[in-house]
Amino acid sequence: MRRLAGLLAVLLFACASAAAQPVGLLALYREMQVAQGDGFSPYEISGAGTGARVAGSTLYGSAARLALTLDEANFYLRIDDRGDADGAKPFVTEVAVWFDADGFPLLGLSERGLKGEVPFAGRVRFYSRASGRWNLVTGKVLPALDEGLCRTARQEVEETTSAWEGLGRAITLLPRRGTDLEVWCVAPSPAAGTGLALVWDRAAGMFREGKALAGPPPWPDRAR
Repeated sequence: MRRLAGLLAVLLFACASAAAQPVGLLALYREMQVAQGDGFSPYEISGAGTGARVAGSTLYGSAARLALTLDEANFYLRIDDRGDADGAKPFVTEVAVWFDADGFPLLGLSERGLKGEVPFAGRVRFYSRASGRWNLVTGKVLPALDEGLCRTARQEVEETTSAWEGLGRAITLLPRRGTDLEVWCVAPSPAAGTGLALVWDRAAGMFREGKALAGPPPWPDRAR
């Protein structure tokens, strides 16, 4: 569904004044890096398709072991930063793009730290270009689930939040296929193991609370 929406958005953009602006996944990713130099994913992706490569870990430097999962057709990518040595805490970055009813892109950025292959903390942000420039709109498109679902303190995640900052106990998994999110609570949340689906409402350009997810959570957290 997101792939079809993306293709339709490309056609809409081609007929509108915004036609010259990037609409492909990597073009949007790189545009966001310029628009939001601090806080957005620092990893540099060169090339495209099967020839795409990732570099630029600010957590572990040039020795970081990085892996890129790139699905341009479905507007999804994942970067696994396994650190510079055995025992380092892995860091996962996911990016996905939705398109609202007017064809404007909504870019999701989910980041989380792992112990082994199990998340222990994460954060999520959403950016919209509906105004003609990128704006952080997380609170407008996503319910706050730190307190409501995981019963933990709400994390203030700003535009410049980066690295290990602002990580909470609500882990948001972005979809490689489909349009809905999964949110899972992790320890020490009193609701650890609890999950909730967030359903994409394209007409409203936001996510709404859906059904509870039956556990256990989908760990180990691996590229899919």
